[in-house]
Amino acid sequence: MNPALVQIVVYVIKEKYQSEKAFYHEKLGISPQSWDRWKKGEQGLKFENIQILSTLFTDYEWMLVQKVVRNAEIMPDVMANPVPEYLYLKYQIAKTWVNHGMVRLEWHHSESYSDKANTTILQLIAEYNFWGYNDIIEIRLPGILRQQIETDEVKLLQWFDDQSERLKDNSEE
Repeated sequence: MNPALVQIVVYVIKEKYQSEKAFYHEKLGISPQSWDRWKKGEQGLKFENIQILSTLFTDYEWMLVQKVVRNAEIMPDVMANPVPEYLYLKYQIAKTWVNHGMVRLEWHHSESYSDKANTTILQLIAEYNFWGYNDIIEIRLPGILRQQIETDEVKLLQWFDDQSERLKDNSEE
C-alpha cells in the first residue's frame, strides 16, 4: 500500500474516531495484526475494506487523496508530508469556494458514538443541479470554534488562511 495513502487514512481515522482500533475493529472487522501489516505495506486489504476506507472521505476529498498519493510518488516533498499537503489543498479549495460564493455551508454536530465528542462538522457543498453530483468538503472543528466563525464569512476565510499558514509553516520545519 502506498505510504502516503496510509498516512492520510490514519490521520483521518484519528480525526474522526476515538481510536484506530475502534475503526478497524468496528468498520473493517479485521485484527490488530492485519491492520498493522496493512499500515506497514506488508499486506493489502480486501476490496470491500478499501471501499470502506474511501467512505472516510467525501467523493471530492477521495479525489484529492488520489492526487496527493499520485504526486507523492513523483515529488519527494509531498511524500515527506502527505497529510499537510492534503489538508492544505482542502483548506485552499474550501477558501476559494467560499470566497467566490460557490458553496452552501452546513454545520453539523458529530453524534456518532464512535466519533470524537464535541466536534463540529462544516460541510461546504458545491451544487450543480444534478442529483448525486455535488462536490462536498467536510472540515472538522472544535465545537467552540463554530460560535466564532459560523455567521461571519470574513472570520471563516481568515480561519482557512490561518490553517493553511500553520500547515505551510509545519511542512517547512
